[in-house]
Amino acid sequence: MNKYSKVTLLALSVALVSACSESGKREVSLTDIAQAAARQDDRTSVEELAGWLVEGRADFKLIDVRMPEDFESGSIGDAENIPITQLVAPDVLSGLPADRMVIVYSNGSENAAKAAVMLRLSGIDAHLLTGGYNAWQSRILNPDISADELDGESLEVSVQRALSCYFVGERSGLGAKRQEEDSKPFVPPVFTEDEELLAPPPAAGDESC
Repeated sequence: MNKYSKVTLLALSVALVSACSESGKREVSLTDIAQAAARQDDRTSVEELAGWLVEGRADFKLIDVRMPEDFESGSIGDAENIPITQLVAPDVLSGLPADRMVIVYSNGSENAAKAAVMLRLSGIDAHLLTGGYNAWQSRILNPDISADELDGESLEVSVQRALSCYFVGERSGLGAKRQEEDSKPFVPPVFTEDEELLAPPPAAGDESC
């Protein structure tokens, strides 16, 4: 190899390294994406996401790829709304973090899966939220727990109830209202002799947070 070729190769290498360090994005092939899908490590469950939000983890970014009207009717955590049609615009891609996982969700899984593939091909470590906002609603915000399950109160049911209380109760207006009521001075109730002192126990599933 002559001196000119060595200099050219060195300059090319420096340019490539500079480009990689400036963008921070990694190259991913279709084979990489297919293998990740086969291993199912390109996705996150709503239960995992709920746990991360409760822990206050800051090593991921949530992207809601639905239309703005859907986003305004309800969203997850501090998600940013970027409709799927705008997701791969150069200015949008440059604004996504290269050092954190990006979790994308839609109403279900289909559009989120497409969004995750597009982002992965663009060098973003993207994961789809399995089941999307619909799964978040049914399994985190409004878990359907039968009376039989409540009777046994398994660990899984306890976790479901705790997450529902966290996101629906304590993190909503209900939690603020409860806190306001708790701060009021206690006034003991006054009963007459004819009134029944003991209230009936709540029905299964009616317990508060």
